[in-house]
Amino acid sequence: MSADEFEREHKAPLSPDERFWRHPTELADVERNKHFSHAPPLGRKLTAITATVSAVASIAILSVAIPKGIREFSEAEAEAVAVTTTVDIPHVKNALTTLVATATGTKGSTTAISIGSDAWVVAAEAVDIKKPLWLTLESGKEVQVPFFSTNEDATVILLRLTANQSPALAKKWDRYLNPTSPAELESFPIVDRYGVHHLGYEQSVRHQAKPKELPLLTDSPIDGAAAFIDKMMNVVGVAFDSRHSTWFLAKDSLLSLLAEAPQSAPR
Repeated sequence: MSADEFEREHKAPLSPDERFWRHPTELADVERNKHFSHAPPLGRKLTAITATVSAVASIAILSVAIPKGIREFSEAEAEAVAVTTTVDIPHVKNALTTLVATATGTKGSTTAISIGSDAWVVAAEAVDIKKPLWLTLESGKEVQVPFFSTNEDATVILLRLTANQSPALAKKWDRYLNPTSPAELESFPIVDRYGVHHLGYEQSVRHQAKPKELPLLTDSPIDGAAAFIDKMMNVVGVAFDSRHSTWFLAKDSLLSLLAEAPQSAPR
């Protein structure tokens, strides 16, 4: 057998890049290498199972995390409420009623400050005197308010359980403060039906629109009205809210309110 018959000089097999044909084993090897070089595609069932497991795991994690967060928030909120509400409300000296009561009407509930002789001060914007009002006393007894009086600029209301105007009532206010600046009030705690407040460190300037009353800045909002008290548990001042601000009720304004003839409240 000559070299011309096979058109080549050597009898060794040609390399793969020198011939067009491939042996079946070579083709199988190429396909095997391609198969191992790519990650096999996931089947539809496997994809669905994977997605389902992920969703279930996410729901399980949320079902544990969310209630825990809500519980922790609720406990923190309950502790905050307990701090502001578990306060021993002092009594007015020589009075049978507590310092504060709750006045309730169509606008909701608000603090009423006792000034003795069945008279209670509330912020005017916290009540509707055109509708019936009730006072809830310390004993839990609820009494409908039969009479009321309003000061000249209609910022505070005096709720009265009787129509009697006792001249002796005004004499009990000889300790009532008559401050010229909020600094004179800093040592006195402020009490409403929720607890005790104090004056803030930065106070507002006096507004010319209210020359008698002093604007106040408290460390927490008062509930419509609140009482300044001294160490002997005497009421020495009244604070009230009006037009998104807190004010000190001047002594002259309080005495004028006490002197006002009571009006009949709606029944």
